[in-house]
Amino acid sequence: MLKPAFQIEVTGITDDEMLQSRLLVEVNPNAFTYVLLNQRNMSPLVVKYFQLEPSKEHSLTDTLREIVEADELLKRPVKETLLVYNFPESSLIPEPVFTMDTNREIIDTLHGNLQKGLILTEKIPWWELFNVYRISPDLHQLLQHSFTAGKYWHYYSLLLKSYKMFDSTDKRDCMKVIFYADKMVALVIREGKVHLVQTFQYQDSKDVAYHLLNCCHQLGISQEEVRLLVGGLIDRQSALSTELHKYFLQIHFEDIDESIKVTDELKELPLHYFSSILKMAVCA
Repeated sequence: MLKPAFQIEVTGITDDEMLQSRLLVEVNPNAFTYVLLNQRNMSPLVVKYFQLEPSKEHSLTDTLREIVEADELLKRPVKETLLVYNFPESSLIPEPVFTMDTNREIIDTLHGNLQKGLILTEKIPWWELFNVYRISPDLHQLLQHSFTAGKYWHYYSLLLKSYKMFDSTDKRDCMKVIFYADKMVALVIREGKVHLVQTFQYQDSKDVAYHLLNCCHQLGISQEEVRLLVGGLIDRQSALSTELHKYFLQIHFEDIDESIKVTDELKELPLHYFSSILKMAVCA
């Protein structure tokens, strides 16, 4: 059975606490994360992160099925379940030009048509944008079966929603970057408007610096003045952090919002590891 890469869990979670809680499950091609947030006292009860290695012999859907079936906590009733797809085959479309008729054509044009996946669409709250994205039908069917009352979101949509709720009071241009083991999700806000939401693969710190500097160049953003908001799997003393400090002057490691209770269990790991997903669990 696949073990979590890291796990934070309050002991002795009661049925009453479960029924006061929102479960947020994030799936991407190489990771599975879930958080359980008690909405009554805004206390995180569980945070689990699994690093995945799908193969031709063992698909992502098969791997996730094993995790979900083996995790007893995921079988217990909760107040609400949110399922978040973090896949790059997504396009943000301004509301005035959005039409359902062109959704598949847009995704096929931007991301290719070799994958005949399921096309989903959602309006992003607080932004005049729709998110059109493609996911695996097998994966969607598994999650529908495992979480029968779940509501579905794309990661980019909740990233934008949580930015508006928690991070937009600072009016400076912002690059918010969430790191995973092999990729990063970058959100660029310039003059209060979305200019980019994109997933970048990387192998080392120089790849990361190249992508972010290229974003600044292409979008006309000053690397000295932009607020670089960093979260996810990055250590403050790592080579990656050192590389970022070579080029950016305004680097801020994302913190847990004051509305969320920081428990003793959460303090066991750097808070920026899971600050982003906890903010999503609050605002979703």
